[in-house]
Amino acid sequence: KTTITNLINRFYDVQGGSVIYDGIDVRDIKKDALRRSLGIVLQDTHLFTGTVAENIRFGKLDATQEEIEKAAKIANADSFIRRLPHGYDTLVTADGANLSQGQRQLLAIARAAVADPPVLILDEATSMLSPNSRKEVLDIILKLHKETDITFIMITQYAEETVNADRIIVMNDGRIIGNGVPEKIYSNEELIEKSQISLPYCVKIYNDLKKAGIFLDECPLNNERLVELLCRLK
Repeated sequence: KTTITNLINRFYDVQGGSVIYDGIDVRDIKKDALRRSLGIVLQDTHLFTGTVAENIRFGKLDATQEEIEKAAKIANADSFIRRLPHGYDTLVTADGANLSQGQRQLLAIARAAVADPPVLILDEATSMLSPNSRKEVLDIILKLHKETDITFIMITQYAEETVNADRIIVMNDGRIIGNGVPEKIYSNEELIEKSQISLPYCVKIYNDLKKAGIFLDECPLNNERLVELLCRLK
């Protein structure tokens, strides 16, 4: 999955086939122009010795203080930053050791947001977070998805993070084995089995979508199948 991210960014080029970005082969786009259009939030957040503001500004070196604070608000980081001893001038040390994992990841999102990229790639961006911090980050991502024109590419192993996706691509052993909207993916029992998607999350997603009236009665993942899955979970 991460290899796809590397190919989109042209950290290396494909040897066969092509990667198309906005209708253009990425090999025909200059690397610096391509990478300026892509924001990336990784699993491991690295902060630098310097102030909070300087760490956010790393996403856009000429960003003004106003732009920094706007990005922090977008990432829902402004409130916790202002509670720090010196606000945006608080010194970040030892790769952010004086901040929680959730706070570090919010700063990473703010750093990506300050560049105002049309595409934001989240590569396992929540996998190191506690459940509460993960939910907070996901809520922010969903808010951005609804309120901005940013295209999100989320790489995740957590099925519940994909409920609100426009499209899901399922990979297994380096190959795409599923491609479609959430209700199509999570109603495919064979795909669920092949991809080893966690059954508890499938049940939760099924219930969420069912409540929203998305699944039809003829959906393969019917009530009898749901009961069977629940029995297997006990």
